[in-house]
Amino acid sequence: MRKIFNLILICFIVMIVFLNSENMVLTQESKGVNQNLVVNDLKIREEYEGLNVDMVIPVIEGMKDKEAEKKINQLLRKDAFNFKEELQIDSEEYLKGAKKEGWEIRKYEASSYYIVHFQSKNILSVSVFYYRYTLGAHGHTLQKAYNINLKNGELFTLSDLFSDMEKARKVINQEIKRQIQLNLSCYFNSGEVFESISDDQPFYVIDDGIVIFFGLYEIAPYACGIRYFKIPFSLIEMNMNFSIGK
Repeated sequence: MRKIFNLILICFIVMIVFLNSENMVLTQESKGVNQNLVVNDLKIREEYEGLNVDMVIPVIEGMKDKEAEKKINQLLRKDAFNFKEELQIDSEEYLKGAKKEGWEIRKYEASSYYIVHFQSKNILSVSVFYYRYTLGAHGHTLQKAYNINLKNGELFTLSDLFSDMEKARKVINQEIKRQIQLNLSCYFNSGEVFESISDDQPFYVIDDGIVIFFGLYEIAPYACGIRYFKIPFSLIEMNMNFSIGK
């Protein structure tokens, strides 16, 4: 009887572990964004004498145009590997100096993750966050947004969205300045550091608008992080020449 009880208990534990493992794989490695399009994880985990690499980058599957799909995946991979290789070169230079001077060997860090912000029949908006630590007081995170035209695999810039960029710029600048006024202490020079967005200003798309963002130290100190400004479609949709779609 005891053997039967132990066998049942073992089977129960194995079943629980299997179910939990399956869920973990699904949540970590596959992100469905509609019935056809899926964003999968490409994981890069490597360890060197002076560098730890733990990166996850998006791989898009299910686009109708396979050449377009290949093109955007090549870009995503190229950017990720360029980031990793840059840290490898820097860490090797550090190792040479550390060994020469007899310093304690410490390791640089390179990591990344991504967020899918929005997807429709026309576009996919996703950000990859690249984090580097090079033994300073703190690390540094770079956000790179990819706003992808799903019809041809091309990236579109902020100016591509509007029929009249100057008119859009005026509206967006005004809204950003309004939001800055709500928290002046978190910006350089009491917010006066911000003058205007550029034609290729980083942004991403969400359900009810776009989000303009500025990297670390661009308009605010490190402690205030990456700065985000939501621009509702209600302010800009009359001037848009690109169909966001649903």
